[in-house]
Formats: sequence, structure tokens, C-alpha cells
Amino acid sequence: MPLYAFSGDDDLRKQEALDAEVARWESSEPGEPPVREVHFGEELNAASVAESYETPDLFAPRKLLILRGYDKTNAAGRALLDKAFQSDNPQVAVFLSAEKLDGRQGWVAALKKAGRLFEFKLPYDNKIPVWLTERAQQRYGRKLSLADAKLLQEIVGNETSELDHELEKLDTFLAKGKPVSAEAIQDVVSPLKVHTMFEFQKAAGLKSPANFLPAMRSLLEQGGGESGIGATLMLFSHFFKLARIRSMLDEGATETQIVEACKLNPFLHIQKERYLDQARTRSLARWKQLLTRIARLESELKQGRYSQRFEIEMALAGVVLS
Repeated sequence: MPLYAFSGDDDLRKQEALDAEVARWESSEPGEPPVREVHFGEELNAASVAESYETPDLFAPRKLLILRGYDKTNAAGRALLDKAFQSDNPQVAVFLSAEKLDGRQGWVAALKKAGRLFEFKLPYDNKIPVWLTERAQQRYGRKLSLADAKLLQEIVGNETSELDHELEKLDTFLAKGKPVSAEAIQDVVSPLKVHTMFEFQKAAGLKSPANFLPAMRSLLEQGGGESGIGATLMLFSHFFKLARIRSMLDEGATETQIVEACKLNPFLHIQKERYLDQARTRSLARWKQLLTRIARLESELKQGRYSQRFEIEMALAGVVLS
């Protein structure tokens, strides 16, 4: 029985690999295409899948079973299927995907040895911009600079499936052959989220209470959670960049030198978001103090020190407006 497994937290590459392998198997023999069945994790009826695996189809000589979210199937169901799949059935191929599979299990180890276990992990945070530039070029034929890729990452996050969705949107709206720019990202990628992120960062950088408080609340609400960790990480990244700009200003660097060294977009970051003005609101020593405080706040949030939304808001405001 052909059995293929696809695991990892990179859902985009995992799904693309599964689809490619399914297409290869479907076209491996001439004649009628195989019957395809798709079953999903928690909803998967193990007994029904086992029966289907063991029963020839009346209308096609081959059968294809796709089991998504296999690790979400209950333990009894997985045990039943593991037993069923031990019997050989060359007319059925099984493709299963999961976020995590136990490598200690015999069948997982056997698949790995046979080269039929494919693992896909999300790229590390600092590798995402490179992945984006390559994805934009290879899949959509678009040029995307590392600086603009970083901007897209800051807005969307690290999930490759969501990032690719935004690249697809940009490819749809941009003229053929036009590169993906910071302006295009601001116009096309989740406009409300983009606006809120920039308002939050700008108000924090300029130390503006009137603008910071509503921007912070809007950002926390859009985040879909109450932890405040995402906002804190965003704040640290932005303040780190402002601290670097302040250091260069103190050393007498020109605007052009700062733009090139920090990979900034002149229109978006300099003119519209006023990064240089933001950097001038605190001394370099003060920026370093704030970065230390934000790092401590992140640790406190992860420890659950702030249980109420109001406490999170006060903690963030205390850092930014002090």
C-alpha cells in the first residue's frame, strides 16, 4: 500500500507537497482516474475510512484516501486505522497530513526510511523576508526587496500561508511586471490592519497620548487576543529600529545614509511615518532603557502577570508615554 505522510507547522508548503504527490500518483497509471476521498481530523470516522480502504470501489480500479489533520483524530481511531493500513492493498494510496507525528512509532520510522515522510517547518523569523522575496519571484514573477518583504512580514506575521495569500492579492491588483513596493503593500494588504499598525507605531514613536491610546486598543482588538504579547513584540521591533536611527543621527549620518543602512522606504517611512522625527523624541540612552523595559514586559506577559485587559493597556502605555 502506498502511504505518504506530510508533517510540520508550515501548512502552505505541506499542502503544496501533498497536492504534488497526489497528482503524481494519480497520473502514474493510464486509464480511469482513481476515486478520491478526503477526510478531516476531528470529524474523521475511522471505521468508515478503514472499511473504505479494505473495500474495492465499484466504479474505479484505484482509490485515493486523503486524511487531513491526522493527529487530531482520537487515539482509538488512529489505532484502528494503523491496524487497517498494515494489510497490503496496492490499489489504494493513503496521503495523510498532520502538524506532528510521533517518530518513535514504527510506521512513522518506516515511512521516513522509505522516503515517504515529508516534514515542513516554518522558516525562522529572520528567514521569512528571504523566503518572501523568493516566493514573489518564483511563483508570481514579482520583484520584492528585502526591506519591503520585512514590512509585509511585520504586518501579516510569519504564517507562510497568510503571507502567500497577501502576495496573491498583490499579484492580482498590480500591473503585470510591476514590483511589489511598500506603497502597494500599504494600499492592498489588509488595509485596516496596516493602518492600525502604523498608527500604533507612529503614536508610540512620537509619544502622543491622544493617538497612542486608541491605536493601542484597536490593535489589541484586531489581534483577536488579550495577551498583549504581539503588540509588545511589535513595539520592541519598532523601538529597536528607532534606536538605531537615533544612534546614526547622533553620529551625523545623512537621511540617505540612514535610509540605505536601515532599509527604509523614503516615502513611507521618512515622509509619511516620520521615522526621523520619531527617533528624535528620545535620547539613545532613553531608547535603550525602553528596550530593556519592553523585553521585561514581554517576559511578564508570558508569565501571565497581567490578567486583565486594562492592566495590559496600562503596562504598554506606561512604557511608551513615560
